[in-house]
Amino acid sequence: MVRRRTGLVLFLAVVLLVATAAYGVLAVDRPQVESVDNEWGAVTNDRTEVETRIGVDSPLLLRVGDAAADISYTVSMNDIEFATERENRVSLDGDESTVSVSTWLDNDEIPAWWVSHIKRNETTTVRVQPDIVVDVAGIRLPADEWTRTRTVHTDLLDPLETNESQEFQAYGRTVMVVDETNATWGNATANRTPIDASATVTNPTPIPVPITEIRYTVQLNGIVVGAGTAAERTVLEPDSTQSLEATAAIDNSRLDEWWVTHLRNDEASNLTVDFDATLEYGGVERTIPLEFISYERTFETDLLGAADSSANESAGNESTGNESASAMRPVDP
Repeated sequence: MVRRRTGLVLFLAVVLLVATAAYGVLAVDRPQVESVDNEWGAVTNDRTEVETRIGVDSPLLLRVGDAAADISYTVSMNDIEFATERENRVSLDGDESTVSVSTWLDNDEIPAWWVSHIKRNETTTVRVQPDIVVDVAGIRLPADEWTRTRTVHTDLLDPLETNESQEFQAYGRTVMVVDETNATWGNATANRTPIDASATVTNPTPIPVPITEIRYTVQLNGIVVGAGTAAERTVLEPDSTQSLEATAAIDNSRLDEWWVTHLRNDEASNLTVDFDATLEYGGVERTIPLEFISYERTFETDLLGAADSSANESAGNESTGNESASAMRPVDP
């Protein structure tokens, strides 16, 4: 009886020891996400491919036998999910594996992102978050959490912020002197993004200068994304200074078309905003460009961080990798 009890105690002790050791391996030596690299793949008129390579470091336990992983990940911009994907039973070989997956985002989502970017003071936070669970011999081990965020900022209206004095010639004489120009984004909605431009204008002539209409055209990579009337009739009083205001608007429904050209052009775009006015001076009407509130700006983006390879290594063995970058930046002419 004593011998039987001793054997039972030894058996229980061995089971407890094995269980404790296994728990320690499972709790501590879990698979880890080493890197996540994203880049744009195929681009069509309707959708855009996101290609993702995930580097997984497998612990010793998972190098024995066949290990497979269930992988899901999301790519979001300003909390709007653009790409989501899930793949089950992906094979893992050796101590380090690179898993390649791809998914598609609907280009119709681009206007919603644009509106969020404008409303956040031209700021976008790109978040990449993979979720990996490794299955080996019936044991499921979740990888450590890993998230990379990338903050990008633009300043697309900057060229209109100036206090440089400009003379405006028409009818063979100076009819306006512009002392200051400004521009701000209006209230962006799902359908349109207004640009409110203004200028401090002096009429140096002894007679009034009526402006019967101001019109605008907004283009991105040569695609007209907005056109129409920016202001109705106004009169520049003689020998006086006043504010001249004009409002352009981007038609957000055209932004998915621009997005395709932007990616195909290595994430580079040219923004042009043109205003023209119909003036009446001495009984003669003439339509002339308002160069002082018209401008052109070229900018590049790197939304997925593909051009910054060090960013993919910045997370290392940490659970979270964060970076802040001017990934959408103007290009000097």
